[in-house]
Amino acid sequence: MIKTPVSNNNDALIEIEDAKSNEQLASSMQGKLSRESPLNFKCCIFRVPTTLRRHNNSVYEPQSVSIGPFHHGKEEVKAMEKIKLWYLQDLLSRAPTPNTSLEGFIKHIRGLENFARDCYAETIDLEGDKFVEMMVVDGCFIIELFRNYHPQTAPIERNDPSLHMPWVTLAIDNDLLLLENQLPWCVLECLFNLTTTVHDQQGTPSLADLVLNFFDNTMLMTVPAKPNSRFETMHLLDLVRTSLLSPVADNDPDHTLWEVIPSVTDLLQSGVKFKVGNPQDILNVKFNKGVLEIPPIFLQENAESIFRNLIAFEQCHPECTHSITSYAVLLDNLINTGKDVDFLSREKIIVNVLSNEDISLFFNRLYHDAVVNSFSYTLLSRELNKYCRKPWNRRCATLKREYFNTPWSILSFIAALLILLFTFTQTLFAILSYN
Repeated sequence: MIKTPVSNNNDALIEIEDAKSNEQLASSMQGKLSRESPLNFKCCIFRVPTTLRRHNNSVYEPQSVSIGPFHHGKEEVKAMEKIKLWYLQDLLSRAPTPNTSLEGFIKHIRGLENFARDCYAETIDLEGDKFVEMMVVDGCFIIELFRNYHPQTAPIERNDPSLHMPWVTLAIDNDLLLLENQLPWCVLECLFNLTTTVHDQQGTPSLADLVLNFFDNTMLMTVPAKPNSRFETMHLLDLVRTSLLSPVADNDPDHTLWEVIPSVTDLLQSGVKFKVGNPQDILNVKFNKGVLEIPPIFLQENAESIFRNLIAFEQCHPECTHSITSYAVLLDNLINTGKDVDFLSREKIIVNVLSNEDISLFFNRLYHDAVVNSFSYTLLSRELNKYCRKPWNRRCATLKREYFNTPWSILSFIAALLILLFTFTQTLFAILSYN
């Protein structure tokens, strides 16, 4: 009788055990797989990526007030929770409409809960009641804050620390424009409509008007911004972004192959002139016949925070054009030193409360680690470089800079030209008389 070797039996058992283990692991992994993309098409509120955050973490973190779930409950923003509840109580006491009640707010926001949760790029670990409560409290606070700030809707008298203590107002202003500190626009619009009568809707500012009025003193524009009807609003930061975009679509057919734009100093040496553009269309930078037209930009202490959060939003949202990122690249190319800032300030293109060196350093590191898939100034970069590469333009600029930079030098040139003309005429007459 032939016996099977023990080793062969062991090998067979091991193979069977391995097969079972593989099957179990495959089944476990299959349960973790998902056919749906982890990025919902409704996502519009994101955590700022670490690659962007590392350059200046403080401009992405709220300092006084938390809005939404990402920073909810943090110790440094708890003081504002009492003011939020005070705003809500004041709204309920005033009761501007029959729908102004906690029950009404909760009912309507609960109906939007799933949509609102989908607006965040990560799962929110809050139970339904807690999430709805946060949306109601934060949303009513924002709407009442904007109403109290607007001259047409503000109460006659109110002991409001948010508006009568300047440092609090500035801190709230900055915090409400942080990417991680946003509420879905549908929540704000719902609460706004519930607390606005039909008569008010006809005679008072819209929600978008209230928002832009509140941020007027900290915007990048030197004139009041207006809502851009081309876009559907996603949240407060998005509304500010779209109000900065051009009213008409960008028709540049090629956004990919762009050239580095020379600095202000290099452009001046090539004969380029600078002109202040339309202040209502801040991103509309144009170049025509040797003249670079740039709309004025207002830069103050919160400029870095606004720019960085707008750029982060464009980097995270797949459907956003890179308009603000392109504008940051443009300014970074134009501004290399404080001398460039000084010239743009004298020309009223930059209106600032910061030092020239601070502004140049700020722009030189503004868009690090940001990807520009669609550059808005491709044609502009090509036209400027083409103009600067022509030797005649640089020679004319050098001649004008060295010999015609003052009225006296111009008068001296005219006098020398007249003397030369008289000498030539005298010589000509002498030759004619001799003949």
